[in-house]
Amino acid sequence: MFSLRLADDLELMLLEERHVSELAALVAENRERLARFLPWATATFEPEVRTFIRGALEKYARGGGFDAGIVADGELAGVMGVHNVDRAVGRAEIGYWIGARHQGRGLVTRAAAGLTRVLFERWAMNRVEIRCEPENVRSRAVALRLGFVHEGTLRAVHPTAEGGPADLEVFGLLRPEFEQLRQRQEWTA
Repeated sequence: MFSLRLADDLELMLLEERHVSELAALVAENRERLARFLPWATATFEPEVRTFIRGALEKYARGGGFDAGIVADGELAGVMGVHNVDRAVGRAEIGYWIGARHQGRGLVTRAAAGLTRVLFERWAMNRVEIRCEPENVRSRAVALRLGFVHEGTLRAVHPTAEGGPADLEVFGLLRPEFEQLRQRQEWTA
């Protein structure tokens, strides 16, 4: 099973069925703010969380990515996953969210840095992406802080809670860029 210890207080841990209640409670606690950018949050309760985790475990077993809990000080603080893996071209996306009471501690930045390093060094990816809505200032900041390059905006491609499509900004990091950042010791993890 996937687990990545990033520091004494921070770990990425593959979500399992034992996390259903804790994850459902975290979603409920953050439902309104999550739904702004992640429309699934409006209708996510324990049965949906259980289905999500089972699907995530199947995806992991197939080698198609995974969803991990961001565990801070032993508590589930959010979720970070690897999505849309294309091993033929060496491409993967990182997606994440964190509970409001865990914001401002650098947890997402540190977790995304560690996961990006895993994707380049262990999974041999050539490209890692982060996609977020232009209004999602915190997600944009994580991508830029880690040296991802803003490559453009995909117009009207992401569903919203209201049902209409939203734009998504694409941030990419290529293997040579990652190597340069790492050599200059500008890498966060």
